Amino acid sequence: MPLNKKTIALYKLMKSFLSQKEISSYDEDLKEEFGCSQKTLDRYLSEIESLYDHIITIKKEKQKVWKLVSVSDVFEEFIKNSDDISQLFLIARDFDPEIFKELEESTLSKIRKIAKRDENIFIFKNYIMEELKSDKAKQIFKDLKEAIRNRYYIDISFQYSKVNFRKNIKPLKLMFIDNNWYVAVIDNEGKLRFIRLSFIKSVRQSSKGKFKIQNIKKYFDFLIEAQNSMTLYNKEKKIATIKASYKISKYFEKEMKKFLPSQKFKEKLPDGGVIFTLEYTQEIEILPFIQRWMPDLIILSPKELKEHYVKKLQTTLKYHLEE
Repeated sequence: MPLNKKTIALYKLMKSFLSQKEISSYDEDLKEEFGCSQKTLDRYLSEIESLYDHIITIKKEKQKVWKLVSVSDVFEEFIKNSDDISQLFLIARDFDPEIFKELEESTLSKIRKIAKRDENIFIFKNYIMEELKSDKAKQIFKDLKEAIRNRYYIDISFQYSKVNFRKNIKPLKLMFIDNNWYVAVIDNEGKLRFIRLSFIKSVRQSSKGKFKIQNIKKYFDFLIEAQNSMTLYNKEKKIATIKASYKISKYFEKEMKKFLPSQKFKEKLPDGGVIFTLEYTQEIEILPFIQRWMPDLIILSPKELKEHYVKKLQTTLKYHLEE
C-alpha cells in the first residue's frame, strides 16, 4: 500500500530536524517540496511536536518555529541565563561523576570552567540523590520512573520490620521528602501509601498491565498538599497551636521560611515568643518536628496532642534514667 502525501511529508520533516534543528511553516522551499500551504505545513509540524517531547515551539520574529532540543541545548541556555550555575554542577558532580555524560564536550567544558572558580567555596553535606548510590538503588529508581510514566501496575517488595510483598500496586509519584526518596502508591484496597526507596528490595512490572488514571485524580491532589510521608490520605485535618519561646522565636517570625507547609504565623507575644499553628492528620506528622526544638516549642492545644507528647517525653525520661 503506497504511503499518502501527509505520511511522506511527516517522515521528511522528521529527517530535516536532524540537519537543521529549526523549521518554520513559512519555509518556501518546504511548501514547494510538499505542495502544501503554510497552514498545512503548520499542521504537520504541530503533529510532530505532539508525538515527540524533544520538539518544541518557539516564537521567532513574529513567526512560529519548531525546534529540536537536546540536553546540550538546555544546558547552553541555562548557562547563558544563570548567574550562578556552579553550585548545581558541583552538587551533581560530587554525587555522580558520570551524571553529565550525555552532554556534548563543548557544553561540558563551559560548565567545568564556570564551576572551577567556585569549587573551593562550597561544601555540600546533603545530596538529593544520596539514597541512590548503589547500582541496585539506581535500577529500582529507573524502574519506578518507567512504571509511573507508563502507568504500569507493579509488584513490589520492601522491608521495614519485616519483608512485605505487594502485587498489582499503582505507582503515582516519586517524592523527595525530609531528605529521603519515597514512592507514593495505591494498594489493592485503595489506600495511599508512602514507601521509602531505601527500604525497597525489588520492583517489577505486574502482569496486570496498565491502570487508568480517571478515578485517581483525588490522590494526585492530595500529594500536592501532603505535608510529609506521615500525612494520612482522606483524614480530617486537626490544628495544633504552638508557642515558640523568645530564645528561638526569630525562626518563626512572619517573614521567615516555613519549616512545614501548613505552618501559619499568628502573633508575636509581649515576652518575645511567637504563636503559630500547624495542621496534622496524626500526631507523628508533626511531633518529630516539635521534638527537634525541645524544650522551646510548647504545645498549647489541642489537649489530646499535648497529653500524647507528654507521655512520649515521660517514656523518654524513663529510658534515660534506667540503669
